[in-house]
Amino acid sequence: MSNVEVYVIVEGSTEQTFIREALGPNLSCKGIFLHPVLIGKPGHKGGNVTFERAKNDIGKLLKQRSDIYVSTMFDYFRIETNWPGRSDIQSNDTATKKAEKMEDKTLLEIKKLFPDKNIEKRFIPYIEMHEFEAMLFSDASKLANILGVSLTEIDSILSECGEPEEINDNQETAPSKRLQNLCYKKYRKVAMGKTIAEAIGVQTIREKCPHFNEWVKKLELLV
Repeated sequence: MSNVEVYVIVEGSTEQTFIREALGPNLSCKGIFLHPVLIGKPGHKGGNVTFERAKNDIGKLLKQRSDIYVSTMFDYFRIETNWPGRSDIQSNDTATKKAEKMEDKTLLEIKKLFPDKNIEKRFIPYIEMHEFEAMLFSDASKLANILGVSLTEIDSILSECGEPEEINDNQETAPSKRLQNLCYKKYRKVAMGKTIAEAIGVQTIREKCPHFNEWVKKLELLV
């Protein structure tokens, strides 16, 4: 089995930490080595996810080495409105459908921009639905225990939305906003995100978050 390297352009430190300390080790035993890279110039704090910045970073990585793959990990919740495929989304689309529309159009745009870089094979776009914090709802019991809240509060959110990735992108009810409210505004994004994700485990997240699971399966098929 040959090893493969995948550079994942991420939105911020939360995703960077998750890939480096949770998903990366999980896939490395299969010969898949993930390298999280913050979007934008070295040294900045992430965020400000525009297609202009993303395509520049994607292009740089694809051009640097011909033997690596490139992927993305951006929150749908904060992505710019003119991102490829965003205007195609309907209000009744499922979370997976929204992501697929944007990922398909993103792939097409990158193919146009870099036609000689074997994009169809080397670029795997991934949009998180609706943001990273949704995955932390994959195990209601563990989430409630770490946050120090009642299980009923977590179950109520899941009952309302159906599954973690369907927790919506409203400014007041997005996954991160709900966690902040549950913790009385004391939710520490990077530290608690790492603790909760590690407690839940990648396998459980894959079982409860179908779109995330599809992305990981695409990565697994690279070897």
